[in-house]
Parts: sequence; C-alpha cells; structure tokens
Amino acid sequence: MLALIGLGLDGTEISAKGLSYVAGSDEVFAEFYTSLPCVDMAEIERIVGKPITVLTREDVEERELPLERARTCTVAFLVMGDPLVATTHISLAARAREDGIPLAICHASSIYSAIGSTGLMLYKFGKSASIVYPEKNYFPKSFYETIVQNKKRGLHTLLFLDLKADRDIYMNPVDGMRLLRAADEETIVSTIIVASRIGWKSEKIVYGEVSELSSLDASFFGPPPHCIVVPGEMHFAEEEYVELFRYG
Repeated sequence: MLALIGLGLDGTEISAKGLSYVAGSDEVFAEFYTSLPCVDMAEIERIVGKPITVLTREDVEERELPLERARTCTVAFLVMGDPLVATTHISLAARAREDGIPLAICHASSIYSAIGSTGLMLYKFGKSASIVYPEKNYFPKSFYETIVQNKKRGLHTLLFLDLKADRDIYMNPVDGMRLLRAADEETIVSTIIVASRIGWKSEKIVYGEVSELSSLDASFFGPPPHCIVVPGEMHFAEEEYVELFRYG
C-alpha cells in the first residue's frame, strides 16, 4: 500500500488521517527536493513518531522507490504542501492505481489555497505560471503570455519563482520582478503582490508598484519560499484588503 501524505506549507501540518497512515506503515519516506533545505527533519520525525528516509529526485522519479516498496509493504510517503499538486506525485498515484497497489491520499494546505492570505478571492485566479532564470541565450517568457491572457479575462496570476532545491536555486522576488519587467514590453503590469513564506510564522505580504518594489534589496523580503501575484480586476473588497499590505 502507498499513502501519499501532505505536510502542509511549513512541514508541520500533517492531518490526523495522515498520522494514522504513518502509524500503520512499515516504511516512511519523504522528499524535499522541490522545497526548501531549512525543513526541520527532527521536528517532523517528532511529530510523526517514526524515523524518516529522505529520498532524492532519482529515488522518486527514476527508481520509483516508494512505488516499488509499496508492492510488498505499507509505505507512507511524506511531501511538502499537498501531495497532488506536484506532477511527480500524480504520476506515482496513477502508477499505483494502474498496478493495483492500494492507494491513500491525505491532503494538506498548499499555496493554491493559502494564497488567499493576500486578500484576493481564489475563484478569480487564472492559470498559474513560473518565472525561471534564463539559461545561456534562452529566456523563457511563457509566464508573461499567461499574465496577458489572464489580464484579458480580469483574472489574477500566481507566479512561482524558480526553485530547484537539488541545485541550490532559489529565486528571490527582486530577480523575479526584474525578469517580469524585462518581459513586460507592453507595460501591462503596474502593481503586484509579493508573498513570502505563506503559511509560516514569518509570513510576509507586500503590495505595491512593481517599479518601486523591484528597487528594494532582496533581503527586505526575507528567505524563501516566495511567489508573486499579478492582480487582475479586483473587487472592492479585494482592493481594500490588499491596501493593508501597501509598501511604505
């Protein structure tokens, strides 16, 4: 059996249902290569009450170790956020069902729900996108087309910033804004929201002009994870709420 269990945004939000699957498991695995290196493993092990084996990207995506072990024993696989937000975990779930391996999903909070802390209404978000660092002579701008299409429909855009823990890459909001401004040749983006460590005790939300926020030192926003929201057409209640986070 394979149980995919979410740990929530800060790694401590495992549900009672998730804990029950951990208690009944033969092995407990976890992966953090799509999250941050500052995860407190000792605290997570204290919460779940069992030792945890941390897997690499190769263990999960190439060797499919959680799936292979689940063929002969009960496996609890812990992941940050919600287990079915990442494509990798959806693939594992699909393979388990195809191979007749009993599967359990234990959901938890993710950025897709917690971004409501900005005051924007969740049903008014359009397609999300990622801003990644350019490599050599390649500058991927597909994220900007997503903003354009969402703007036409009056929808907000959630932008993820480049995060590759296994390569020690964590884009800061200032770099993200500079890449956004470089792509924004039509200058359709004026105000943005920078959301840092949403769901953590150190959560920080800042709203303002992209031209002003991009001139700040990266340290102002603190450590990752960060994301950026480009608002679409805001309801008056949204406008009132985001003003509470206005920079300056």
